[in-house]
Amino acid sequence: MTTRAIPAVLVAMSEEAQGFLKLSDSSEKVSEAPESYLVQRGEASYLLVVTGIGMVAAARAATLVAHGVIADVTPTLIVSAGSCGGIPGHVTVGDLVVPCCCLDWSADSTSIGYAYGQVPGHHEFHESDERLVDMAVELGAKKGYLASANAFAVAETVDLIRERFPKVIATDMESAAVSQVCTMSEVPFLSLRCVSDMCQGDGGVEFDEHLDDAAERSAAAVLKLLAREAAAQATTV
Repeated sequence: MTTRAIPAVLVAMSEEAQGFLKLSDSSEKVSEAPESYLVQRGEASYLLVVTGIGMVAAARAATLVAHGVIADVTPTLIVSAGSCGGIPGHVTVGDLVVPCCCLDWSADSTSIGYAYGQVPGHHEFHESDERLVDMAVELGAKKGYLASANAFAVAETVDLIRERFPKVIATDMESAAVSQVCTMSEVPFLSLRCVSDMCQGDGGVEFDEHLDDAAERSAAAVLKLLAREAAAQATTV
């Protein structure tokens, strides 16, 4: 059976996938569970996967992708894309965010000697691929830490994150899980997301208002990065 080595892009929601599909030259649906597409944009081909919301759904999809289960794709890198919540004072709505490290802000095993955010037996945080981070910064993304959990961040969450993780500039519900899977599977990882809301607990009004725009901004930035990566790989062949 023939396998293909191409990047994979993971998003949590169908709305975020639409940001990519609107900008595609062609796309072919290859799986229903999880919803997945083989997409062509210019010279870049990639696998687009809708993971579902939350850490478990993201980890499941990332594991399937990392081990080549979906469409016989062996991922050359995995990008966690879409929207994110911003930490006030660091970013604003519409900003692109690229974390150098991702962590689980809900993890607390400090009573047995671990750091906040650290799951026993694992690293305190998981690093993104440095070369890809630098590329995203060149495209205008702001670099910092990103915190994930199975919770939609609100004002109280922001206070806790500021206290425990002062380097965090944004939050989501998937990237830390995907980054951990990539670390364990030795697949280069990047999260490149756009701020849709400022974690103020307004019932999701700000999130709903800016979700589509954030998804499109994230998609455009990721596609620029994949195009640069495809060009760089072509010069080395």
